[in-house]
Amino acid sequence: YGALVIADEVMTGFGRTGKNFAFDHIESNPDLICLSKGLTGGFLPLGVTACTAEIFEAFLSDDKKEMFTHGHSFTANPLSCAAAVESVTILAEDKTQAAIKRISGLNREFVEELKSLKGVNNPRCRGTVLALEIEADDDSSYFGAFRDRLYRYFIENRVILRPLGNTVYIIPPYCITGEQLKRVYEVIVAAVEGGDVRVV
Repeated sequence: YGALVIADEVMTGFGRTGKNFAFDHIESNPDLICLSKGLTGGFLPLGVTACTAEIFEAFLSDDKKEMFTHGHSFTANPLSCAAAVESVTILAEDKTQAAIKRISGLNREFVEELKSLKGVNNPRCRGTVLALEIEADDDSSYFGAFRDRLYRYFIENRVILRPLGNTVYIIPPYCITGEQLKRVYEVIVAAVEGGDVRVV
């Protein structure tokens, strides 16, 4: 149809889904890619919009009226770019790739455990990203009371998670140990089973 495909890989890029990019799972190359967050390992802000040569050349011109110009104060910040180079180098290392596989495997096992728990809907994972919905009778919207109770519960249990309404998701750092990740899983299970958080 001539439509351009844009892959927003800001959250999913750099191994989060078990492959370098989410679009690698469908074996299709987008026309444009948006990258950020994992680009610098979360150390410094940096964003990239990459495109095909065809799109790039459509805006390439010596005539300022035809070229696509954009700029901002922090374009090509040297510190952020240096962090990105090192982050991408670390991502390619065998030990980082092994960590991604390890976390992905633990997530798959935990999803199977969640499927047997009453009060859990739609547990799923893709690589290092895991999500589930916890049933609630009261307002489970993003701004609802249930979300606030969940958030407080996780903080009180020394786990930093940001529920989206009644959706709990985890995207652990690649340096997390198996023991630390299992602790996160235990706190999630306790949230599902605990009456002080869940109103069903």
